[in-house]
Amino acid sequence: MHARPDVVECPDCGGPARRMMGSPNLGGAGGAATALHDAARATADRPGVVAAPPPAPRRRPVSANPLHRKLPRP
Repeated sequence: MHARPDVVECPDCGGPARRMMGSPNLGGAGGAATALHDAARATADRPGVVAAPPPAPRRRPVSANPLHRKLPRP
């Protein structure tokens, strides 16, 4: 790394181009982990649109037995 030149020739225009340190292949993991990370990042500020609110919770059946009224409530 010490022997590398600070300036190289640009392949497009032929002018001098400074060499810069770049990051390694950070996005090259691929697979489910990258897809999950991308999905979480995309929905952080733009959550998905839902068609309807969640359904109401079901009501518990009421017992007609008068002895059940004496039991402690949860």
